[in-house]
Amino acid sequence: MKKSNLLDFLFGYESSEEKFRKSGISRAGKTFSDKLISGVGSTYAKKLLESPVAKFFERLTSILSHIYVRSYGVILMSFAIVTLLMNFASYYFSEAAEIPVSDLIIGAVCSVISIPLLLTDKPLAYAVSSGGGLVTVIFDALCLKRYKSDAVNEKILTLPAAAFIGIVPAVIGFFVPIWTVFAVVGGLIYLILAMYSPEFSFMFTILTLPALPLLPHSGIILASLVLLTVVSFLLKVTLGKRLLHFEQYDLILILLFVFILISGIFNKGFNSFESALLMIALAFGYFLASNIIVNRRLADNAINLLLFSSVPVAIYGIITYIISPSGLTHPEWVDPSFAESIASRAYSTFGNPNIYAIFLIVAIIFSLTFALDKNRGWSRILYFAVFLINLALMIMTWTRGAWVALLLSIPAYLILHFKKVPKLLLIPLGIIPLLVFALPEAFLERILSVFNLADTSISTRLSIWRSSLSMFGENIFIGAGVGAEAYGEEFLKYAEDGVTAIHSHNLFLEIGCQCGIFALILFVFILLVRIRHIATYKPYIKKSSITSPVTMTGIAIFALVCFGMTDYIWYSSSMYYLFWLVFGLGSATLRIAKKEYEENLEYAGMDGSAYSAVADIPIADWEKSE
Repeated sequence: MKKSNLLDFLFGYESSEEKFRKSGISRAGKTFSDKLISGVGSTYAKKLLESPVAKFFERLTSILSHIYVRSYGVILMSFAIVTLLMNFASYYFSEAAEIPVSDLIIGAVCSVISIPLLLTDKPLAYAVSSGGGLVTVIFDALCLKRYKSDAVNEKILTLPAAAFIGIVPAVIGFFVPIWTVFAVVGGLIYLILAMYSPEFSFMFTILTLPALPLLPHSGIILASLVLLTVVSFLLKVTLGKRLLHFEQYDLILILLFVFILISGIFNKGFNSFESALLMIALAFGYFLASNIIVNRRLADNAINLLLFSSVPVAIYGIITYIISPSGLTHPEWVDPSFAESIASRAYSTFGNPNIYAIFLIVAIIFSLTFALDKNRGWSRILYFAVFLINLALMIMTWTRGAWVALLLSIPAYLILHFKKVPKLLLIPLGIIPLLVFALPEAFLERILSVFNLADTSISTRLSIWRSSLSMFGENIFIGAGVGAEAYGEEFLKYAEDGVTAIHSHNLFLEIGCQCGIFALILFVFILLVRIRHIATYKPYIKKSSITSPVTMTGIAIFALVCFGMTDYIWYSSSMYYLFWLVFGLGSATLRIAKKEYEENLEYAGMDGSAYSAVADIPIADWEKSE
């Protein structure tokens, strides 16, 4: 029986490669079953490079990088002194009730930071390029390209002029909240760096992801960071300095976004439409991860930043869990049947233990996979330490669905990592009964309560699932609207016994209820294509330097989907972004594994692109270097 063109395109990565290459989607070439888009030699690239905006931006970055470091120190010291003097003068010579402590702390910190800057007699570009230690780590981790230049002029900014520049924000900060001044200045610096390097913005977003839920309107802030990175990356593509991949997942995702948008437009007014736009914007995390991660260095970088960010969050979670076990937990988070054994549940910066468990699933799987990788050397100890601290926090969340998802990920790891799967599966099956005698009683009772239908949490979920199924059946084509507000409003029509809910506690049910049957089918299709993709590329994965990242992303998606059977893992905007980030990282690493197989690269890399943090060079030159 002849395979249809659609199924051949979606599932036959090897057989469809030639057809996809000739499809005319773009003109630049291919790696595996995808088309590459680049602006090399295009008229748009030339016009953009010659535009006044591009020349102004180039001139501005050149000036800022050539100013001496001590001039920046003068700016900071001037700002600190004026801030302190104005606040003390306001307190002593006016009727101010008290000195704003936050302003004084900021002034004192800025004055201390300015001292080493005042002692550095080098242009910023040279100082950064020759700096070691922490500077190297920061620039390498955030993918900022360093360069040296002799074309410097100390008179670009004289010291008196630098002192005056520092006075201006200090005066403004006296009349408006000083944090506003810092936010504006920091935002401008971030904008310049993000446009200079989309890799920087992408890595910075990963690093700050666990802290974003602490900010007001965190979803909008995250979407803004993502879209800024998208604009920066597309600009680089237009200039011929990056490659844009178009493959199977992109087509399915576009269709998924269409149905999300349709549901947002035709249901529940503006709030639903706004939620649909937010979902689409955050899902660009897949697009960014899939395209920005082009080698092992960048893949390791993204993973390491995610793991690094998990450590302070975990420490904060442990401290708050121990110091104030009962005061920091909402009563509805603790089932009445476990009120005596579970006084608190850890949630750290995420505001909810179930949301924190989503992040912990990814951190635990990533850190353990690297800890088991023999090629990681002594750093495996650090990865194992990160694994242990995040595992401890996972226990403190008391989230049963996440525990079960992690247990199910063990056979998934064995299937991906070993050839003789059936016998190896006996290992976890043999260990699990032994855990019955080793686990604390409260922990064991919590796991076994999954099968107790009388448990408050389980019975409530069953009621919500039945109501959500009815809701899905009545809104089967385009859903009932996007977002918690739209779901909660529609849910009231089908709720049993006065039960209220803002989501269905099931990922698949929620997609169907919010966006309809077609969106649900497309999402399932995406998962099936990924399974087929990993199975097809297994020979390449085994012989690649990037085996661990491919394995961990596959397992993490599997564990997240398993957890999604008992909870709506997309409820938090940051965790929704994390899901697509991990999915995109999986696509990128699969592509790299195939590329390494074809070019027979060694683990350390034999060309410049294999271990480069930033590939900000014309694609034509990059291809010649290979």
